[in-house]
Amino acid sequence: MQHPGGVRLALLLLAGLSLTEAVEVEVHGKDNKTCIYAVLSVNFTILYEGNVTMENATFPLPNSVSSNGSICGGNNSTPLLKMGFGTGHSLSLNFSHSTGKFRGDVLIFTYNTSDANRFPGAKNKSVKHVAVNSLMDSTPLNTIYTCRSVEAIASEAVVMTFWNVSIQAFVENGTIGKNESVCRADLPTTVAPITTRTTPIVPTPVPTKPPPELPAVGNYTIKNGSDPCLLASMGLQLNITYTENKTHLVNIDSNSTASGYCGDKDATLVLEDMDTTIQFNFIVDQSKFFLKEVKANVSLVINGSRTALNSNNSNLRFWQAFVGSSYMCHKEQSIVVTDQLVINAFNVWVQPFQVKNGTFSRAEECSLDDDSILIPVVVGAALAGLIVIVVIAYMIGRRKSYAGYQTL
Repeated sequence: MQHPGGVRLALLLLAGLSLTEAVEVEVHGKDNKTCIYAVLSVNFTILYEGNVTMENATFPLPNSVSSNGSICGGNNSTPLLKMGFGTGHSLSLNFSHSTGKFRGDVLIFTYNTSDANRFPGAKNKSVKHVAVNSLMDSTPLNTIYTCRSVEAIASEAVVMTFWNVSIQAFVENGTIGKNESVCRADLPTTVAPITTRTTPIVPTPVPTKPPPELPAVGNYTIKNGSDPCLLASMGLQLNITYTENKTHLVNIDSNSTASGYCGDKDATLVLEDMDTTIQFNFIVDQSKFFLKEVKANVSLVINGSRTALNSNNSNLRFWQAFVGSSYMCHKEQSIVVTDQLVINAFNVWVQPFQVKNGTFSRAEECSLDDDSILIPVVVGAALAGLIVIVVIAYMIGRRKSYAGYQTL
């Protein structure tokens, strides 16, 4: 997932980027040989609820992290890089490989608002999870993936900013590769995607696997008698990690059966198709509604046998807006239900309370859709360009005047 330069710059301004030293991490196997190698700089900005107003916490990935919980991978598991720090915070990335290449799959950031040093005055003290698709491109085995450019990932209340990244998983015999696979953001269009530290290599282009098809948007209505009381429109995709740590994507049928309940302070939307049931529970707190809980029952076939996956997370705070309004977000959002299940939501528009005349009320858009921050960036760039033009014109004018005096 690549961001346009303007959006990337805007996100950095929002995140208050602090240029910290890169963190180096090595994961060792039972033979004490390196199996995962990483060097990276990361900055986190989290919007959280304070005692009076919403607050921003900004902090870097510290130089000293723990790799406890990291896995080299084997016959029954895939590699996992987990970097723990502070009071219950961690950043983890799992890897997979096929056809001679490896890649980072899902990036999970866990943070604990009970940490008073990083979240002073936090009203809701709890552990929260954010899961997003990794920015990492597929990389040949025995090669280091590198990305010096600044890349930002935004998901709900969290902005993660990465730069100076070098990663290699599936390290063979503890020997870190000598070749580098440079990310697309670092390369001009005329440069081949693979370079070496010693002799330039121009590889034969390898066809890339197309991304999974996005889910169709379904429109769902819950009624209280004959009057609609809950409206929802969204596309849903399940990201399932089963016992072998393999990822399986399932798009929810947009024609799923909808049922539920509407109350003054709580509401429920249940979506059912042939193999999946998902329950979304909303609540009202201090004149705002939000998604508090997700329950999911999924039946899927693994290695020829049908397996049931039951997941629940009642400690969420997604899709928040004032009661009487609706919530809208066009960008992809990832809701971590459990370590095994992440729900990817697209083009979300929900209103679980105070629906009038059967239509959505004024929408409060998510921060991911707000491009207003780009306006000062564009204006600033235009002013800077104008100043440069004026200075150049002035210098040319002076040079011509000076030449005229010389002639006289």
